[in-house]
Amino acid sequence: MRDQLKAGSEKTRRRPGPVTRRTLLGAGTAAMGGLLAACATGGGTGGEGAQAGAGAKTPATLVYWCNVGQADWEKIEAAAKEYVKKNAHHKIESTNFDTSGTPEADYGAKMITAFAGGSAPDVIWTTTRRMLPFAQAGGLVDLTPLYARSKIKTDQYYQQAVEEQTVGGKLYGISQGWGVGVLGINRTLFEKAGVTLRPDFDKTWTHAEFQDMVKRVAKLDPQGNLETWGVDYSETWPLWWDFGVEFLDKERKKVAINEKPGGAQALQFWHDLTHVQRVQPRRTGGDRPSGVNMWNTGRQALLGNAGPFVLAQWSNLEFNADIVMRPKGPAQRFHRWYTDAYSMWTGSKVKDAAWEFMAYAGTEGQKDVENAGGRSIPGYKPVAEGLFVQRKTLNINKQRWLDAAKEAKQQPLVKQWDEMNAIVSKYRNDLLDQKIGSREAAQGIEREVNGLLAQA
Repeated sequence: MRDQLKAGSEKTRRRPGPVTRRTLLGAGTAAMGGLLAACATGGGTGGEGAQAGAGAKTPATLVYWCNVGQADWEKIEAAAKEYVKKNAHHKIESTNFDTSGTPEADYGAKMITAFAGGSAPDVIWTTTRRMLPFAQAGGLVDLTPLYARSKIKTDQYYQQAVEEQTVGGKLYGISQGWGVGVLGINRTLFEKAGVTLRPDFDKTWTHAEFQDMVKRVAKLDPQGNLETWGVDYSETWPLWWDFGVEFLDKERKKVAINEKPGGAQALQFWHDLTHVQRVQPRRTGGDRPSGVNMWNTGRQALLGNAGPFVLAQWSNLEFNADIVMRPKGPAQRFHRWYTDAYSMWTGSKVKDAAWEFMAYAGTEGQKDVENAGGRSIPGYKPVAEGLFVQRKTLNINKQRWLDAAKEAKQQPLVKQWDEMNAIVSKYRNDLLDQKIGSREAAQGIEREVNGLLAQA
């Protein structure tokens, strides 16, 4: 789910063809609780009363789609399995479109095709990067009235998540989980380099202190290649925020990074980490030994994006790893916020049953996911601030994610998310390859993204 540029390598992907029932059956649909066949419209089946909206107590079969890696799905799926055990009158046909075969962009295109073809699932798991295009395609139910007559209140969730799931004043989601971009830190590597990490240093450390620390850890080999990385500083939007600029204006209609000098300065900061200070690897060449994961092998001091997904990935590290907040830049520090959510299809014939499941998955079901190992920070505050923080995982100070959330900001979400990222990545890569300068890169980003947004 995770980084908006995936370390600057997000690519435009081919849109898949129409979704058919044959496609779904070939996608590995998981059966739970003696599943029934879905109706021809893909909107779920049930008794006559259920199709007429008679209430969630009428037996119904829900079609539910998700898009995560298989290991994450085994955790998220726990909520659906437990729900069926507790509500035997409902059944769930769940399909996870594994990200190894269906990247997020393709999942988004598949969903919009399903909306148009009347074959979408009743319940939709999605990143909130897809919420705007799904809503504009007319595929999502406004959940505001359902919240109003439910015991679930929006203040039981994080305000940034509620805002991300709201489009045009309509609330389309119920939070499944969230993350916030912090840094991974190899404490062992710093200790061996003689760097003393004072308690809570990251609450106040600055760009200058950050640079000094990584310089003391990064090492070059005799050929001038970076054999020990200081940092791979991959997060995009927070670096612009560090330099006091927003990427888009308030209406999200045009690029704003050149309204102040900070836009080019942030890009120059990236460049200088790589080529002047030599603490960050070049994109290609000897800095990146083939087949070597520098973090996992203990040869990288700071990891650019350490969202909560790292808990599962770090189980076999042979060094003392933890998470720390980003350093403070010339301007106010913000961490990147992102959310995953459950939504409902407008064409569902079993909306009451769909809401009943979503309400469970968005509250008590988050305990099921956490007890299965967790894959993000629970969106429901009582679980996030209770079970999630209390459950010990390695030596990770999980409270740091909650601390960082207090100064977190949403990504510049737009309908053309992938295309915008591709433009930013192209110019950032050209800068890091020293083909262009930072001002030229900032101006090129503005020109091309403005052209893209004008097409909306």
